Amino acid sequence: MSSSHDELLKSAIGNDRAALGELLERHGPEVRRRLRGKIPRRWRSLLTYDDVMQQAYFDAMVDIGKFQPRGAGSFIDWLTTLARHNLLDAVEALKAAKRGGKRQRIQPRSEEESLAAFFEQLSSGVSTPSQRAARKEALACLRRAIDQLPQDWRAVVEAYDLKNLPVDEVAGALARTPGSVFMLRKRAHRRLREIMGATSQYFSDHA
Repeated sequence: MSSSHDELLKSAIGNDRAALGELLERHGPEVRRRLRGKIPRRWRSLLTYDDVMQQAYFDAMVDIGKFQPRGAGSFIDWLTTLARHNLLDAVEALKAAKRGGKRQRIQPRSEEESLAAFFEQLSSGVSTPSQRAARKEALACLRRAIDQLPQDWRAVVEAYDLKNLPVDEVAGALARTPGSVFMLRKRAHRRLREIMGATSQYFSDHA
């Protein structure tokens, strides 16, 4: 590592956004090169490397404070790992959507029904509250957790999970690809489980 790189990295870890931006600009092309050919051919019309890199940059901005340098190349390896995880998330979500493509999605009649259906989906087998008061408390907690999500993640959850809009429509509204929508959705679901587990007894198995 050069001393200038060390200084940039130290500043970035200290929440200097300009320093982090310079690091991302410097190393992003190499990370992108490492990803070359990793998007399966069948998904290339639905997912782009720009999608993956954009989310990796966002993750880096959120998590840079947790990064621990471990010698030369550790930052670019970390950024590559973020990008690869996002790519895998997107591909797995596209596969899942393809497998379930012929299933009719339930159309809830109210926001409460939408939240309840989404709560069950997120819980993945964890027992849900049976009493009405507990149910209302759980749904209110979920609503607050959704409101804490980053803007694009929240928009995906609101449109796809709660309003049951088609993924192509959601992608068009956000000026993203369907693969990017599914990638954001998976990250949003993961974050919601973390928030719900940290702030209440819900989803404690996923925290």
